[in-house]
Amino acid sequence: MPWDPDSGQTFGEWARGGEPLGEGRTTDVVVGERTWVTRDQVSEGRTDAGERFKKTTDQLGNQVTERTDQRGRQRKDVRINLR
Repeated sequence: MPWDPDSGQTFGEWARGGEPLGEGRTTDVVVGERTWVTRDQVSEGRTDAGERFKKTTDQLGNQVTERTDQRGRQRKDVRINLR
């Protein structure tokens, strides 16, 4: 049942299930590690030319692409999101 502001009960009381402060369910959520949304998104593969690549996108949309060509030369391209 959703919280009703006209019920005479505060949101905190409703969230605790009517239990006294410090008991019952709380609105606090503790996560042991970051969720997939806050982690860097990584994709790996090969281009049509046969180069291997690893593209990493962080939370702000910045991208780092590491690639290795067929001769074994390594390159790193960086695209910074300025917005």
